[in-house]
Order: sequence, then structure tokens, then C-alpha cells
Amino acid sequence: MEAMHRIAWIFLLSFCVLQVTSVIQSPPRIVKQPPTDELLFQVVQQQNENDKPFIIECEAEGEPAPKYRWIKNGKHFDWQAYDNRISQQPGRGTLVISSPRDEDLGQYQCFAENEWGIATSNSVYVRKAELNSFKDELPVTVTAPEGKPFKLTCQPPDGWPKPNVYWLIQNTDGGIKSINNSRMTLDPEGNLWFSNVTRLDASDDFVYACAATSFFRNEYKLGNRVMLNVMATGVSSTLNRHEPTKQYVTRKNEVALRGKKVEMYCIYGGTPLPQTVWNKDGQPIHSSDRTSQGNYGKSLLIKHVDFEDQGSYTCEVSNGVGSAQSYSINLKVNAAPYFTLEPEIINAAEDETAEFRCEASGEPKPQIKWIRNGVPIEEAPPNPRLKVTPNRIIIERLDKTDTANYGCNATNSIGYVYKDVYVNVLALGPDITEPPKDEATVDGRKVTLLCRVFGAPKPLVKWIHNGKEVTGGRYTVLESGDLEIRDVNFFDEGQYTCYAENKFGNAEASGSLVVKEHTKITDEPEDYEVAAGTTATFRCNAVSDSSLDLTIDWLNNGQEIDFESEPRFVKSSDYSLTITKTTELDSGTYTCVAKTELDEATAQATLTVQDVPNSPRLEGITCNKRDANIKWSPMGDNRAPILHYIIQYNTSFTPDSWEDAYDNVPATDMTYTVGMSPWANYTFRVIALNKIGPSTPSPHSAVCTTQPDVPSKNPDNVQGKGTEPTNLVITWTVMPEIEHNAPRFMYRVYWKRDIPGEQWQSNDIMDWKQNKLVIPNQPTFQQYRIKVVAINEEGEANVSPKEEIGYSGEDVPTQAPQDFRVEQVTNSNSALLSWSPVPEDSIRGHFMGYKIQTWTEKEGEEGMREIDVKSKDTRSLINKFIPHSKNFARVLAYNGRYNGPSSDTVNFDTLEGVPGTVQFFEAFPMGSSALYLVWKRPEQPNGILTGYRIYYQTVRDTSVGPLIERQAITDPKQTRAKLAGLQPGMKYRLHIKATTRAGEGEDYFIEQRTRASATAIPDKPKFTWHRIPTENGYATVKVVWLPNVEGKLGSHFFVKYKLKAETIYTESKAVFTEDFTEIRGLMPGEVYEFIVVAVDGDQMTESEPEEVETHSVEGPIIQPKENVATAGWFIGMMLAIAFLLLVLIIVCIIKRNRGGKYAVHEREAAHGRNDYPEEPGFHEYSQPLDNKSHGRGSMSSDPKQAPESDTDSMAEYGEGDTEGMNEDGSFIGQYGRQRKQGETASTGFATLV
Repeated sequence: MEAMHRIAWIFLLSFCVLQVTSVIQSPPRIVKQPPTDELLFQVVQQQNENDKPFIIECEAEGEPAPKYRWIKNGKHFDWQAYDNRISQQPGRGTLVISSPRDEDLGQYQCFAENEWGIATSNSVYVRKAELNSFKDELPVTVTAPEGKPFKLTCQPPDGWPKPNVYWLIQNTDGGIKSINNSRMTLDPEGNLWFSNVTRLDASDDFVYACAATSFFRNEYKLGNRVMLNVMATGVSSTLNRHEPTKQYVTRKNEVALRGKKVEMYCIYGGTPLPQTVWNKDGQPIHSSDRTSQGNYGKSLLIKHVDFEDQGSYTCEVSNGVGSAQSYSINLKVNAAPYFTLEPEIINAAEDETAEFRCEASGEPKPQIKWIRNGVPIEEAPPNPRLKVTPNRIIIERLDKTDTANYGCNATNSIGYVYKDVYVNVLALGPDITEPPKDEATVDGRKVTLLCRVFGAPKPLVKWIHNGKEVTGGRYTVLESGDLEIRDVNFFDEGQYTCYAENKFGNAEASGSLVVKEHTKITDEPEDYEVAAGTTATFRCNAVSDSSLDLTIDWLNNGQEIDFESEPRFVKSSDYSLTITKTTELDSGTYTCVAKTELDEATAQATLTVQDVPNSPRLEGITCNKRDANIKWSPMGDNRAPILHYIIQYNTSFTPDSWEDAYDNVPATDMTYTVGMSPWANYTFRVIALNKIGPSTPSPHSAVCTTQPDVPSKNPDNVQGKGTEPTNLVITWTVMPEIEHNAPRFMYRVYWKRDIPGEQWQSNDIMDWKQNKLVIPNQPTFQQYRIKVVAINEEGEANVSPKEEIGYSGEDVPTQAPQDFRVEQVTNSNSALLSWSPVPEDSIRGHFMGYKIQTWTEKEGEEGMREIDVKSKDTRSLINKFIPHSKNFARVLAYNGRYNGPSSDTVNFDTLEGVPGTVQFFEAFPMGSSALYLVWKRPEQPNGILTGYRIYYQTVRDTSVGPLIERQAITDPKQTRAKLAGLQPGMKYRLHIKATTRAGEGEDYFIEQRTRASATAIPDKPKFTWHRIPTENGYATVKVVWLPNVEGKLGSHFFVKYKLKAETIYTESKAVFTEDFTEIRGLMPGEVYEFIVVAVDGDQMTESEPEEVETHSVEGPIIQPKENVATAGWFIGMMLAIAFLLLVLIIVCIIKRNRGGKYAVHEREAAHGRNDYPEEPGFHEYSQPLDNKSHGRGSMSSDPKQAPESDTDSMAEYGEGDTEGMNEDGSFIGQYGRQRKQGETASTGFATLV
């Protein structure tokens, strides 16, 4: 039993030891504290007002848990003495003041203390917030002169923090509204400045009221009510002008605090309202996130002031009256202290060295002092191992008693900054507080493997990879114990062990690293420059490790594009970004982000959307007597520089149309002088152009008016030309109204024949829109002198009119050229023609030359062509004739309006010429060493085609090899050929020329490449065949291979053939160089079955079989081989024998059956047929068969005759009904069947003969 108790005590003691060692001692560390400047509170001022509690924060961490104490105004603060009004939060040092009083004002500071040290908080000044009331005064009335600057003064109440002061408008009903007017500005002291007073500012039904606000107390006070009377000046507003007058400006030397805001004022009054421009150190100030203008430009606001904002600020004020005013402010920036190097907490082991460093900056320069355990370090117990300098503390050979809190305090006249830290002297074995994790990364990146170690002395950390320590090169063990691997590669993959060791022990922990392939962009977007309204497309493709999911996103200026809210932005399935209907605002940087869960790759491009320039601003115009000076300024080029300007004008004559005065004013010019015509009202506008296009026009200028004057020019393009043989028509270009220069504008037209002594004649044209005058009854084609003068009510034009030469109308030439002949036919399309000239007076107009009219016999005159000979030559070589044809030609003279009569027609034959080009030419690869050529005969053979010449040459880059000729083709009907023996994968230039007896025609060439050395199964071929004569008694068949040019042709072919009755095929030799072959030695008069086999390497494809019948051969004439059964002589002989047998049979039958004469005549007579001629012979057989119908017609006209039998004619004569015919051909019908009613039976027996 006692043993059991002993074991239990040992177990309990071990547990307590473990618990103690697991808790690490630590001096206090402040985690929450008061601000460094001040803390405001409110005191209840009315009985029904609720208390407004506030807190002063203080909280620290440490082991053991720290205790707290406070000092106020440098003395111990016993907060427990304040009943329940002040309390401290449990477990913290924070004071809660639930019912603030005036006596709570003071300087507070917190201390947190345990057995290892004392931590010190910031020192804060706790101050009461208040806002007093205005003095209770009645509204006052003030008077201000109209148009001049004016000031309303406010006397704001006291308060803390300093209240914000502003002015309101208070209506008579008590309602208030704020003032937001560019003429009214509030200065920092609460005064309201009027830049200029207008009648609308008068207080008819309201007063101006000054208000003070405390934002902390959330209250405001009203006071200083003012009624404003405006004293009218009695002059118009355009004349009531005052130059800029200084009203309120910031002091010359202004100080701003770093990190705070500052507003500099430059308030000037005047009429019109002055405009203010701000500069810093002589450079214009551009608005930004930190810098902006307020109060309509009368103040400059800088947020988050920094030292770079120091400098000289100048405001320039002008309003177009008097001279511009300027004022300068020298801004200096001061700064409360701030740390540039902060001290840090130190955990160290005995015998080590601890060092605290502290550096601070500020303006003025701060002073640094050190604190130890809440008191100045000078008052701390002496320690020979402790060294103190202004910026550092060094403690050498640490021991346990050195554990303490240390604080760095930097102070200047603006404020202070303080930080409390500690040194903790420990004796602990290594403890891995954050062990390595299983990590994954990609090659080429940097990765950090986590291993956070705590121990005293500080443990030495090593890393083991695959059993070996990694150090140096790409591997760095960081101060924290982590392992950093730079430029990771696939060999870095595996298990990593973090090993930590100091003199008290060691510890280790492991994790793994997986390395995958990094993501890379294979197709980067490119910079784009587009015109506004068009589409821009950025392309981006990437690859990544196959085990990772890849996504590609797009950023615009660093922000991810929301494709749902931006319908103009489209991401396609190939990850490309398309922006439709681009605008100038789309310009910027677009970034393609390809990312996986492990890494990402980016590539960016710039989009520049260029648009037409903004409309220029017309600054002014100066109107002079005959010109105007125009001034303008550009308003932006929208990312495409302005190339030039266009100055346009319109006048009262054409108010709806604008004309270009100058269309290429240099882009550097901003003023231009434009001439003006008399008696017009001008307005002007300016257009800017860049490479995208023209801007919208500027607003038009004021009107410039000019005075009347005589015309400054006469009409242009004066011409005289008859439209009929007996008239003269004088025309000119109408002068527009802008050129009239005065009212009552007209034209005066002068003309006279160009002969000595002739007098001028004239005619006034009062309608300025008229542009011609017709003068009738003039001789045909005579020369005239003409001129047109412009006149208005001020007189004739101030320039002399130019005299022009004109002619009256032309008439038809009267004579044809004589002696037209063909001197020589020079070649296939040329002939030398000559003729006699026509007399000059027969032309009756401007002689223009001769016309050769020609046509061919085939075309006829309907296809006539005309060839102009534009000279007086009477001999010309014409090269427009058709080769190898009968050509007809004639010649005629012509003038400006009419053709003359033509000469006699001649005809001649042209020689045969060389052909034109083939109509088309194509080449198809056959295997790897041949091409299959297909062409179409020339459209213009120019003779009788005799064949084709084919040439070829190699093409390497830009050079061609020598020209090689293929075997000539002598069959003009052939339009296909094979070109073999070529190099695989080589480009060739192929030439083809058609030929006639005159030689080779025009060249037509194409380029084609042979196939590389690879085989393919050919498509099923086709073929044609025809028999060709031979002399050896055997038949020969020519087989032409027709490859499928739309598919796979094959490289060559051979033919399989056999007699139809046989089963085994015979194969011809393979044909490599041609597309045809001849199969010889065939038996004449037999039927063969042919198959063409297309071949490509080892691949073969057979055609459909086709039967071919050979013929017998007899000399040079090919005849089909005849069987006896089908021979003509045999069939004729058999027909003759059959005919003789038939005649013999008929004679025998007649002989046997002829017992007496068959009384045909009597029988016919009994039926009324009595029209037989009285001639000797067998009358009963002499009636022609084709007269039967006539006999019947005569019979039917006799009403007494009995009806005729329906078998009389046909049955009795062997035609028609065969029903009554016996096997031997005799008529037995009347005995063999029942007669119809009315038929007459015959008792005679008739024979066929």
C-alpha cells in the first residue's frame, strides 16, 4: 500500500515538473495602450443628459501575468478612491471612467509589472471637449456696393477642439441651407468673403448666419446674424468691372505637419470673378490623390503632407481687368518623431550578448532617451556589462538578472514616439514550434520550407535532404530557421528534415517538397494601337504542369476584368481578349495572367486607342478691312498627334455650307490670318486633324463684315465653240456670290471674227447664274476672239479680261481619202497601209486625223474596229489585224464632231502567227518525282496548232535553275502530260508554249512543288483507249491513263489485260515518264478486258475493268473480223433461197386448186361494181388496191344497193381482217364464220393468185 502511494506521488511530481517547464518566463509586453497625443471626454452639462463614459486603454502580456498601476500628472493614481465612477477591467489595466468630471483632466500613464520586468505605456493627455455659445446679439444690417468685394465677419465661440466655422442662409421661417457659390469663400478664421456682390445677394427674406460645430460633441451653435443690403451702382453689368483685389491669404511662411493635411488660401475679389492658377517652385500643379484645389480654386489642399511638399507656392489671379495679381507662400514641413529603426524583443541565453537598436527621425531632430523597467536608464542599478549610446544598448555576458524591460523614447517639440521591449534570459533546449510542412512548388522559383525553433541559447538549425546536409549556393538557412531554396529544380524534390541543437539538447522534424513544371506563357500579347470604334484583340497562350489546373485571366491596369459587367470585353475559348467598339478610355495596360495553384506567369501589352482630336477652342477673332486674324487653342489630341488644322468659313451667301479657307495650317500655329472678299459677312471655325481623322469643328466665330468694291477678277474658263455648223457658243464658269463684291452683278460678253478691221460686238448677261451665250447665223468653222468681263454697281473688274480664241461650229467633212491600198503585209497582225490626203477645206472643222476601220471575214462589219491615226500622215503601219485571216479595211478623215465619208474597202490575208498563251495551266504532284500537267488550248491560236513545248527549272529561294525542255508534244489535241524524273520535295517553275508553223507562242508559267518521299494509296484511276493501225497482222491498243487530279494520283501506272474468256491477266511494263502506253501483239477480232493500275511506291489501285474489241487487219484498212453467221454475203444468200422456196410453194398451190376460173368480175358486178375497163386480160384482178375506196364511194351513193359486207374488201383481197384466212393462205372466211345480217354468202372459192 505504501509503495502504491509512493508511485502516485512520483507521478504527480513528474506532471508538475512538466507543467512548469512547458511555461516560459517572460517580462510584460504592452499590446494595447493610449495614443501619444490626447484623449477627449465629455462632461454632462444638463440634468437630463446621460453620462458619456470613456476608457484609457492598457493591456500587456507576460509570464507570470503582469499587474498594473497608473500615474496621473507624474504621481501615483489611486483610481479605487473614486467610488464606482472609475474602474479597471478584469485581467487588464484599462481604466473605465463611467461618469466623467472636470477633475479627470490630466496626463495619464500605465505600467505593467511582473517579477521579470516593468513595461511602460504611452503617456496621454486626457482633455475635456467643449463648445461655448455665441454672444446673444440681434441681427445687424450691413451695406455693400454692387460689383465690389465684400466681407462678413464672424466672432466664433471658444471650444476644444477648435470648432469648425461656416456660414448658413437662414430663412424667415427658420429654415437653413448651406452656401455653395463660387463668389463666396470662407476663410479659416470664419469670415465670409464675397469676390463681388450682386443684387441677388441682398437679404430680402433671409439672413446670413455664422455657425460653429464640434464634431466630437456632435453639436453646433448659431450666431452673428447679418442682413445684407446691396447698393446699386446704376451702370450695366458689362461696365461694372473691378480688377482683382486681395481679400484673405495664408501667411507668407506656413508650417505643415508630416502626415497631416494643410490648406493654403488665396482669396481675391473682383468683377468678373477672378480665376486662380497655382504653381509650386514655378511649375504648374496638377491634381492628384493628395493634391487638389478647393473653394473653386481659391485654396490648395494637400493631404498626408510629406517633406517633398516643402517649397514656394504661388497663386496667380486674373479676371481680364487690370493686371494679374500673384501671391507666394513658403511652406515648411515639420514632423513629430517617427522610428526609422525600432528596437525588437530579445530572447537570449546566458553568456550571450543582447543589443537593442533604436533610430528615429523628425523635424526638429528628435532626442532619444532609454527607459529601464519604467525609469530612465540613468537611474537603473549600475551594470558594468551594460553599454548605452544614443542609438543602442549592448548587454554582454548575459545572466538571469539582466532580464528586464527597456524602452526607446524619441522626443521633439512636436511630440514623441515610444516603444517598450524586453530582453528575456532563458536556458531551454530546442523546441520546434512550427515544424516543416509538405510543400509543393514549381521549377525555377524560390521556395521557403518552414521551421520555427525556440530555445536558449538560440539553437543551431541544419537541414538534411536525402541524408545530406544542404548549405550554401542555392540553399540558405534563414535567421528564423527556415530553409530558402532559390531557382528550384526537379532534383530538389524529396524529404527535408529540420534539425535544431543547442547545449541543452536537440530536436528534429520533417516535411516533403514536390517540384512540378512551372507555368510559362508561350504566346504573349503584343502592343496594340487602334482607332476608336474598331476592335482590338490580345492573344495569350500558356502551358503548365499536366497535373495542375491552368486558368488564364486578364487584368486591365492591374484590375481583373469583369466580363459580365463589360459586354464589350470578350474572352474567347482560346483565351484571347477581344475589345469591341474601343474607346479612348480603353487605353492602358492589359495583363495576361496564367496561373495554377502553385505559380503564375504574366505578360502584358499596351493598348493605345487613338481618336480624332477634341474640338479646338476658338480664343478670339480680329476683323480687319480685308482679312481676319483667328486665334485658337487645341483641346487634346486623344493619343494621336495633331497633324494640321483646317480653317473654314461661311458667308451670308451660303449660310448652310462651309468652305476651306486653308486646309493645311501647321500644327504648331495657333493664329492665322485669312483674307476676306468685299461685301460679305464672314464667320470662321477651326478643325484639327490627326491620323485618325478630323475633329468636330470649333464653335464659330463672331461675324466679320466687309464693304462693297469692284470685282477682283473676271470669269474663268472662257471658251468659244459652236454646237451647230452656223453658231458660236461662248461659255464661262459662273462666279459665285462671294466674288461679286457688290450688288447688281452681271457679265459683259465680247466677240469678233479674228480678221483685221473687225469690230467688237458685245452682249450684257444680267443673270449671274447664266454661263453661256449662243450667237446664231455665223459662218461655219471661223476663228473668233472672245472675252468676258465681270461688272457690278461699283464698276468693271479691276483686272483686264483675257482674250481667248474660239471657233464657230463644225460640219461633216466632204471628201473621202483616195488611193487607199495595202503596201505590204509585214507579219501576222501588221500591214503597211497608205492613202492620198483629203483637201484641208473639205474637213470643215478641226482636223483630228484619220480612222482605219477594219474587220475580218469571219467577224463581218458588225465586228468592226477603229484605229486612230492622229496626224496628217497618209501612210501608217497598223498592227491590230487578226492573224491567219482575211482582213478588210477602209480609211476616213474626221474632225472634232463628225466622221467624213470612207474610202474604198481593201482586203488582204494575214500570215499565220504564233499562238497566244494557253487558257490555264495546272500541275499536280504524282508521287515524289513527277508532276501531272493539265492545260487548255489557247483562246487565240493565230493559226493551226502543231503541238506544245514544255520547259521546267528548279526554284531555290529567289534563284532559278537552268531551263530544261521536256519531249515535245506534237498532237495539238493533247491537253495532258506527265513530267517525270524530278527531285522529291523540290519547287519547280513550269513553262508551256503552244506552237504553230510560225513558231512558239507566248509563255505561260506556274510554280509547283513535288511531294516529299512519302507514299499514299492512289485514288481509283480511269482511262481511255483507241485502236491504232499496225502492219504485222496483230492489233495494237493505245491506253491513256486519266489520274484523279482532285485526289491522290499515284506516281506511275501499268496495264493488266486478258482475253475475256481467260482468267489470267498479262501485265505491261510500268510507265514512268508518260501517261499513255501501247499494248501490242493482240489477237485481231477478239474481246479483251483491260485494267489500268495506278501505283505509288508499294501502294496500288486498280481501275474498273473495260472490254476492248480488236479488229482484223487487211493491209492498211482495219476491218472487223466477221463470223459466217453475221457475214453479209451469207445473209443475202439465205434470203434469196427463202424467196425462191416461197415462190415455188405458191405456184404449187395454184396449180392444185385451180379447177376453173373464179368469177371475181361477176361477183363484183352482183354488188354493183361495174367500173372495170373493157380491156383484155383478167379484169377481176386488174383493179388497183388503192382505188377501192373510190369504188365504194360510188356504190354508197345508190340507195337501192344492199349493204356491203364488212369483209368484202379486206378479207377478199388479203388485207384487214385475217380471221377468214386458212393456213394455206386461201380465203375461207365466208365459210368459216357466221355472217352478219345483210351479208351475202358466196359459193365460189377464191385463191390468192
